[in-house]
Amino acid sequence: MNKKQTLLESFFETGERPNDETAEDSKTANKKKAAFKGKYQESYLNYGFIATGDSHSPRLLGIIHGNRLTNKAMKPSKLLRHMETKHAVLKDKPLDFPKRKKHEHEEQKQLLKATTSSNVSALRASFLVANCIAKAKRPFTVGEELILPAAKDICRELLRDAAVQKVARVPPLASTITR
Repeated sequence: MNKKQTLLESFFETGERPNDETAEDSKTANKKKAAFKGKYQESYLNYGFIATGDSHSPRLLGIIHGNRLTNKAMKPSKLLRHMETKHAVLKDKPLDFPKRKKHEHEEQKQLLKATTSSNVSALRASFLVANCIAKAKRPFTVGEELILPAAKDICRELLRDAAVQKVARVPPLASTITR
């Protein structure tokens, strides 16, 4: 008797639809597939990829196009095939090219971080001034007409022009708080 016949007979006997798996298949089906955990190697830079994320589960970032690849793609053969098919022109470039691109990516990341953190602190300062004005029950235009120019003058006298430029980044108070 083959497998289909035994399944059909068990269906007629029990009235229940049998599973398509045998006992051996169910044992292997219950085992979960282990996730591929590749480690980033510096040789991946030759293919135009750098590691992003944490060291336990790194993800590949293409420094040429900015796409992220999954961990399954973290095999040199797949990376080489990607380089040959998608970036055939860049395949013969010297190793200096991907290193320079990696350096540019790191500089861009640092610049973005520095720019956004200063804007967050400027917004926080604007909120603090707006909060003081609200507690004094004064209109918010007082801050734009009186407080910010006075703060710029104080910074220019005490801390020089670098501080004045930082105070100038504070957004208008009326746009910080709305009713």
